[in-house]
Amino acid sequence: MADGAASVSWQRVPPSALAEPLVVETPLVEVKLEHPGLLAARLGEGFFPDAVPYVADGEPRTVYWRGALPAAGPPPSAWDGVCATTHGLRALAGGTDGLPPLAGDADGGTELVVDGTVGGDSTAAVVRDYDPPAVGVASVGPDAVGVTTPAGRVTVPAGDRKRVELSDRTVATADGDRREVTPRLTVRFPGRRTLYHPDRGAGYALFPSFGLDLDAVSNPVEVPTTAGELDDGALAAALGVDLDARPYPERVLWQAFAHAAFDPHRDGEARIAAVDARLVAVGNPP
Repeated sequence: MADGAASVSWQRVPPSALAEPLVVETPLVEVKLEHPGLLAARLGEGFFPDAVPYVADGEPRTVYWRGALPAAGPPPSAWDGVCATTHGLRALAGGTDGLPPLAGDADGGTELVVDGTVGGDSTAAVVRDYDPPAVGVASVGPDAVGVTTPAGRVTVPAGDRKRVELSDRTVATADGDRREVTPRLTVRFPGRRTLYHPDRGAGYALFPSFGLDLDAVSNPVEVPTTAGELDDGALAAALGVDLDARPYPERVLWQAFAHAAFDPHRDGEARIAAVDARLVAVGNPP
């Protein structure tokens, strides 16, 4: 229960001040490469996942509230689909296309996922002398996706997933020891989903509207707090947002929106736009 309040000022901006977001119904392929035999030295620190998948109003959707697509790329009209990994999101166009990264560069070595979630937090380890496996999307159709791997081509029907253990690799760990690791590839194909994503390279954060009426939000707004921190549940009630009437995953998105827009500790006033009846955006997220 909220035990205080903070006065938070904000700015209302017209939707024309922001580049139009991407709302695209397209096949979505999820690929992750894990190394469960390694000892995780880095823990995920994200407070909210980048991607939230759920069904609302009969529409399967995935909301990327923060931009994950590269700033440049083919227009949605040319997409065959999109591919998401633990390290990014890419459009698939013109047949086979490269994946987003399956690992990262760190400390002069390679950051490998030990246990990960596409669009969410992952635990990781940093190694050296890692030979990355060649993985690519060979085909995307309404009923199945084909992925090429060193172990052969993998076909995953819509609504299914497959795991493949790849050949062992010898790496140097952070303490200089050499050891074998067995990469594990997981391919999931939910099928067609509606992707919600900020315009590429635009820098704003995008959320469902939650039924929030910005015209009814005072400026400044009295933000309920608990122990000096924003109470997102009490804020929803104060602003007339009925979270119980929405799918549970939107609770996560509401928390991200509340902190992006009305956190008493954020630097500067949030610039908030009602994109349309479905979407709201924060033009300068923290």
